[in-house]
Amino acid sequence: ESIWRTLKRDVDRVVTNTKGVLWPFEGGRDPTKPLREWDLWGPLVFVLLLGICLSSDADDASTVFSIVFATVAFGAVALTLNVVLLGGNIIFLQAISLLGYCLAPLNVAVILMLISGNKVYRTVLAMGAVGWSSWASIPFISAAVPPTRKALAVYPVMLLYISLGMLAIVSA
Repeated sequence: ESIWRTLKRDVDRVVTNTKGVLWPFEGGRDPTKPLREWDLWGPLVFVLLLGICLSSDADDASTVFSIVFATVAFGAVALTLNVVLLGGNIIFLQAISLLGYCLAPLNVAVILMLISGNKVYRTVLAMGAVGWSSWASIPFISAAVPPTRKALAVYPVMLLYISLGMLAIVSA
């Protein structure tokens, strides 16, 4: 396989998975597919973009950038352990992929936050992005855990996005 074909395949997968996050409840989509066919390119791009945007105007940019990476990494460990303890099936790399792709709405909000320093504007954007990121993660997490434990699996992910949203409000 040529390099260009491989690159095109990877870009197509990132675009497809990002569409799955931006429109998570679109009819006819298998919610388990992104978990089975996980990749790390999209999450890497979204985490890098979030870290760069949040640290662009920060006094201590390297600390903010590190906090973003550490929060997502810790969140992936917590999600993996939580799903496994709830009787579900997920591996660490799937958790990173899920959390990374669901950062797409938060990235859009952070880019829009760079336009204005108004705290109310930032808070509204962050709340919308946190809600959208959490909402987008539901079908993917639901596919990994038994139906009766879905809320227990989604709750820690929502806390992760809330913490990143709060960081965005104060940093962007």
